[in-house]
Amino acid sequence: MGRFAPMNAAYRVWDGEQMCYCGDEGICLSIGELGSIEGKVFGWSVWLRGYGVIAHSGDLKSVLMNGTDQFQTHSRLKRIYAGDIVKQEETAPGGLFGPEPFIGEVKMIDGSWCIVNEKKEECRPLFSETATNKVIGDVYQNPELLEGAE
Repeated sequence: MGRFAPMNAAYRVWDGEQMCYCGDEGICLSIGELGSIEGKVFGWSVWLRGYGVIAHSGDLKSVLMNGTDQFQTHSRLKRIYAGDIVKQEETAPGGLFGPEPFIGEVKMIDGSWCIVNEKKEECRPLFSETATNKVIGDVYQNPELLEGAE
């Protein structure tokens, strides 16, 4: 029998066509055993009450993403997720990274949430006491935002 994700955990799933947020009306995440009785396979599935499974770890197109503990700055509470494209701007004069905005993908690296810009070969912490973060898209629906991120 599968286990349900805790209510305080934040997850979302890209199903190949749209983003589904666990906890939205009727959307549930199940993590546990999937597959045959003989060989136990562990994975996840997202299902919609009344319709059944809409995405799962074995469908080769869906991606499960964890929510970070950070929210977009100066906005209603909008959680930042792995795979989001974030624009980070320093607010303090002489800030740690300078005045230029930094754009990159949110990733978990060695246990810390980071903003990664592959083109610049640079990585910055998502959390900053002297910078603001704004979600400008995600890598599935807006990959072009990373192509121009310099």
